[in-house]
Amino acid sequence: MVEDLSELGRLADVNLAETWAGLGRAMGAAVGGSDSCPFVASGIDAAFFNGVFASGAVSDPDRVVGDAIEFMSAQQVPWLMWVREGVDDELLDAGRRAGLGEAGGPPGMVLASIAPIPDRPRGLDIEVVTGPSELDACRDLMARGFEMPVEFARRLLSERTIADPGFVVVMGSVEGRPVSVALVSITGSTAGIYNVATPAEHRRRGFGAAVTWAAIEEGAKLGCEHAALQASELGAPVYREMGFVDVGRYVQLEGPVESG
Repeated sequence: MVEDLSELGRLADVNLAETWAGLGRAMGAAVGGSDSCPFVASGIDAAFFNGVFASGAVSDPDRVVGDAIEFMSAQQVPWLMWVREGVDDELLDAGRRAGLGEAGGPPGMVLASIAPIPDRPRGLDIEVVTGPSELDACRDLMARGFEMPVEFARRLLSERTIADPGFVVVMGSVEGRPVSVALVSITGSTAGIYNVATPAEHRRRGFGAAVTWAAIEEGAKLGCEHAALQASELGAPVYREMGFVDVGRYVQLEGPVESG
């Protein structure tokens, strides 16, 4: 089991980069760059859904930024460059020199051990999503939970995604009514948690934490030993209570900057 926080942070970066590349391929997005620093353009007109994800220091920061600007400019989408604090300051400096703007960024968090899994709230049933009807329910939960157009959710979560052995989607329901959803992405021994969405009317009942634990458990079944995520402001206190610890904020620099 990996216990060193710096190594867990590195594995979280790898999971983030590989997850977005995998989601991009599943949704038919444009994917470029390299394995260690993929460029993903979903086609959605919102910067969060188009990104450059550095999982380690790059050898030529100015070239990477230039290539990213050219790639995203060709796709005509706004985008973010993600670099966790301390991973590659030179790449961030190159982005700033090129005119990318500061866009904040979420904390990266890791869970060194994924056992034991706590009991679920009474009355909450959780299932692995395998078919179109459940997939539509998940998209609805994502759209309402993140307050985004359902068309975004349909593009992000496809039948190809749930058919990919590297991804598992879980959905929680109460008396047959869907209430919360989460996705786990498997990269080596890391269970990356994404798209945890609970609409406002179902919050503060432990459903989001429960589907997160269920996603982590599915990762454990596939050989994962630890978990990682990027927390929202709303979710961070919940994840800390679950045992996740911070490994540094992801600095986000935003385009577009048109290529010359």
